[in-house]
This record gives sequence, structure tokens and C-alpha cells, in this order.
Amino acid sequence: MGSMSLPKELPTINFSLEDLKPGSSSWVSTCKQVRYALEEYGCFIALYQQVSPQLMDNIFGQSRDLFEVPLENKVKNTSEEPYRGYIGPNPLMPLYEGMAIDNVTCPPETQKFRDIMWASWKVQIL
Repeated sequence: MGSMSLPKELPTINFSLEDLKPGSSSWVSTCKQVRYALEEYGCFIALYQQVSPQLMDNIFGQSRDLFEVPLENKVKNTSEEPYRGYIGPNPLMPLYEGMAIDNVTCPPETQKFRDIMWASWKVQIL
């Protein structure tokens, strides 16, 4: 019986290439890298130098705050669409959590999401 070995390192894909435009050879090459990484590893590290380290720190800091929201609030984020809303840990993936905001570009929908996630915060600011 063979043993399954873990990769030493996740693939890193550079999205900062100057000529990365749809249809270009670098675009096609990058698409192939993304597909391979997702098929083989399920994820990859994205390099995109136009995003500042400060913005990255802010994004991950805010994400941490979101995942610390009480479970009873998170499960209220539901959707009619499959794999949307809140997806919590399950026996096969005990550390997995996912959340989606339907119609994220629509201010009333993002407000609805905020009101669900931080319901107790809304009461405190009154």
C-alpha cells in the first residue's frame, strides 16, 4: 500500500505580469498554471504586486473578525443558491468555513449581511 505524500510547497502564480491580457501567450500560460494548481492542489498562492502589504493586512484582519462572529449569527446567512450563504465545518472538513454575500455589489444586500453577522453590534450603536 502506497502512502500519500503532501506537496512541499503550494504553487505560486504571478498575476503581476505586464502583458497578462486575455488571449496573450502569458495569459494562456497563466490560465494553464491556475488550472493545474486547482486540479492538483485545490489552491495556490497568488502574487499580485499591485496590492499593498497594508491592504493585504487589512483584508486578512477583517476576515479574521468575520470568522470570529458567533455561529448562531453565521448560520442565519442562507441562500437559495447551492454553496452560497454560510457553509460550516463537517466531518470530512472539520476546519472548513465558507461565507458568501449574494449580490455583493448591491448595498442593501451587503447591509443585510452586516446586520445578520453583527446583530448584537447593531443594538450597541443605538
